[in-house]
Amino acid sequence: MKAKFTFVFILLQVFAFCQVDTSYSQIDTTEIDSFQIAYQEFSKIIALDSTDTNAYIERADLISGAHDEAYFKTIFGNDEIYNQAMTDYDKAVELSPYNYKPYLKRAILKDRFLRYKEAVKDYEEALTYAYVFDNKMKIRVHRARIKAKLGAYDVAIKDLEKALLEDRENAVLLNTLALIHLDIDDIEKALKYLNRSLEFHPEDAYTFANIGYVALHAGKYQKAINIYDDQIKKDASYSFMFNNRGFAKHKLGQHEEALEDISHAIELNRLNSFAFKNRAIINFFLDKNEAACEDLQQAKKLGYTTEHNDEVIKMLFEKCLNVNKKPK
Repeated sequence: MKAKFTFVFILLQVFAFCQVDTSYSQIDTTEIDSFQIAYQEFSKIIALDSTDTNAYIERADLISGAHDEAYFKTIFGNDEIYNQAMTDYDKAVELSPYNYKPYLKRAILKDRFLRYKEAVKDYEEALTYAYVFDNKMKIRVHRARIKAKLGAYDVAIKDLEKALLEDRENAVLLNTLALIHLDIDDIEKALKYLNRSLEFHPEDAYTFANIGYVALHAGKYQKAINIYDDQIKKDASYSFMFNNRGFAKHKLGQHEEALEDISHAIELNRLNSFAFKNRAIINFFLDKNEAACEDLQQAKKLGYTTEHNDEVIKMLFEKCLNVNKKPK
C-alpha cells in the first residue's frame, strides 16, 4: 500500500489538498457560546444596516470556519452550513458587484467544499476587480491551482508563468509552479522553480519542504530524510515535515522510527489526516491492526477520503470491516 506524503502550497487560504499546521482545539461550551455571541453581533450589525457588505462577509466567514480549521473540519461537507454561509457571500456580491473581495471569499468557500468548477468562475471575477498587485497575484495562484486540479495543466502553467514575469521572486508562484510540474511528473522543471525560489528566499522552510517532497516522489528517501532533518533542527513545529520524514523512514524499513515521527506529527496537528492514514499503514505493517483501524477511522473523519482519494475507505473495507473477513 502506498503511503501518502505531503506537498505544501504556501501562504494560501485554501487547504483542499495540503496539510495545515493548525493546533487542535477541543470544541467546548465556551467556544460554542463565543460563536453564538459573534454570530449575534454580526446579525445585529446587518439588522441595523442591511447594506454592510463587510458584515455579511464576516458572518459568512464565521459560519463556514474560514479562519478556524478545527471548526471547518467538523462542518466539512455539511450542505446546510455551506448554503447558509453562501447566502451571506451572495448578498455581499450583490451589494458590492465591483469589489474583488466578496467574489474571492465565495470562491474560497466553493474551493474548500471541492466545488472547483464553480470556484474558478468566482476567482476569475475576483481577478477582474482586483487592482492591488498582491491581491491579483494571490487570486492567480488560486485560479491556476484549481485549473490544475481540474486537469488543465497547460492553462495553469501558462497563467502562473505570465504572473511570474510580473513578480519573478514570488515564492508562492514558484512553489506552485513547481508542484504543478511535479504533478505531471516533470521533476526537472519542478526542481528548477524550487531552486529559483531558494535563490530569492534561501531560508524558506516551505520551499525546502517541497524539495523534500520531490525527493520522496523520485524515491530518494535518504535524501528526503536529510532535508527534513536539517529543517526540523531549525524549526520543529511543522507537522507535515515529521509526517514526510516518517514516510521516508518507513520506505527505508525504519518502521519504529517512522511511527515515532508520524505520531509526533499528529501531536503537532490533530487535524492531520495524512498522518493518521500513514500511521495506520505502519501499524498494519507492525501487526497493530486495532490501532491502525482507529487511525483510519480518524483519517476518514478528518476528510481524507473526500479531499484526496479513496485510499482510506478501501483500507477500511479491506482490513477493518468484519463482514469482509472470511471464516477460517
